[in-house]
Amino acid sequence: MPGRKPANPLVVILIASLIAGTLDGLAAIFILAKGEAALVFKYIASAIYGKAAFAGGVGMVYTGIVFHYLIATCFTILFFIMYGFIPLVRKSLYLVTVLYGVFIWVVMNLLVLPITQIKNIITLEGALKNILILIICVALPIVLISYRYERLKVK
Repeated sequence: MPGRKPANPLVVILIASLIAGTLDGLAAIFILAKGEAALVFKYIASAIYGKAAFAGGVGMVYTGIVFHYLIATCFTILFFIMYGFIPLVRKSLYLVTVLYGVFIWVVMNLLVLPITQIKNIITLEGALKNILILIICVALPIVLISYRYERLKVK
C-alpha cells in the first residue's frame, strides 16, 4: 500500500511479544509438558516462589503467565533496540533468527535461571529441544515482525 504509515512501535512490540510468548507457551505446554498447562506456568512462577508455586492454585498459574509474557516482552524490546543500533542484525534474517534463539537460551539458562529458585539441569537433548523451540517460536516472530516494521518505517 503506497503511503502506508507504520504502526506505533509500542503496539508493534506488544503484538510481537504476545505472538512470541503465546507460541513459546504453547510449545512448552504441548512439547515439553505433555499438555500440562498449569504445570508450565507454576514452574515459571517457581523462579520466585520456589516449591510453594507448585502447591499454589490458579493464582500461581496466572503469576507464571505474567512472568512468561514479561520475559517475552523483554526479549522483544531488546531485539528492537539491537536492530536500531547493531547493523549486523539487519544483514541476514535467518542467521539472526537462529543466533537470537541461541542467545535467548544462553541468557535464560546460564544467567537468569541460576539466580532463581529453579533447579535447572541442562542436558544436550533438552538444550537442543529448547533452543529449537526458542528459534522457531520466539526469535522467528520477533525478528520477522521487527524486520517488517523497520521496512515500513523506511518507506
